[in-house]
Amino acid sequence: MGRLIGWQCVKKQHQVTLYEKASRNTPQSAAHVAASLLASTSERPESDDAYMAMARSSRDVWRAWCDELSVPYAFDGTLVVAHPVDVSLLEKFETTLRRHRIPEFVKLGGPELQEVEPALASHFRNGILLETEGWLDNRALLEALESRCGNILYEHSVEPEDLSADCVIDCRGAGSTNPEIRAIRGEIIRLFAPEVNFTHPIRLLHPKYRVYIAPRSNHQYVVGATQIESSIECGVTVQGALELLSAAYSVNPGFQDAEITEIATGLRAAFDDNLPRVQWHSSVLEVNGLYRHGYSIGPAIVGQAMEQIQACAN
Repeated sequence: MGRLIGWQCVKKQHQVTLYEKASRNTPQSAAHVAASLLASTSERPESDDAYMAMARSSRDVWRAWCDELSVPYAFDGTLVVAHPVDVSLLEKFETTLRRHRIPEFVKLGGPELQEVEPALASHFRNGILLETEGWLDNRALLEALESRCGNILYEHSVEPEDLSADCVIDCRGAGSTNPEIRAIRGEIIRLFAPEVNFTHPIRLLHPKYRVYIAPRSNHQYVVGATQIESSIECGVTVQGALELLSAAYSVNPGFQDAEITEIATGLRAAFDDNLPRVQWHSSVLEVNGLYRHGYSIGPAIVGQAMEQIQACAN
């Protein structure tokens, strides 16, 4: 969020300095760890109308931004599946979509699933294609923004109130000192799987957890979805790793020969209502609480922040 807002400020001829507590070579942000799915419909069962409106307004902006920054992305849709024993979860998910009058999905039987994602068809009988969803390469995005968002001072941990500027923006996420912010730890595993050929993000519905598999170029995949109410910055737990890897293998046995290239955790930030806030605290503009939805609603939140920044500049 800091880099996106900084980028927009630079485009408006503002002088920008970003303070980053981590070193350049050891990024620690949730934005770096995330799978960066643009998946508003997938999250609908746990989201409200305000979130959906922000996510919809962000889609076209992401297309324009990714094109401008030469960041890989796709909007080919997400496939939601469940193993035959859990087919009731798929039916419940469909009911939720219909109850909220979401038209952007297609039910797929075996032949349709084979056509859309051949690597899935032999393991699942049915699926749901969420047509408007997508993904972007978050690390390519952060790298592209590095030289465009102002002057970044790495290994500088500061308190916003101690800074002197026309406008100070606090984008510290779970590192914020705001007592209303709670941290939610997420765990991901990155895999290199030459035997797997997914072109769509895959979401597996499961009684205990929902796992996503996000594609990247050259047979790289990000597997995640754990959600732990904790502010403890520790490594991935054995339970988390087993669940993620077992779920990936159950979706496609080709993952058994995959190389684990990274195991990482990140802390998401959320308020009690799980909705983001762009608000003033004295002379500091706080942009925080993006919860699980940071990439899906990022442009909408940047837009809200820029309105406040422009008012401050004027």
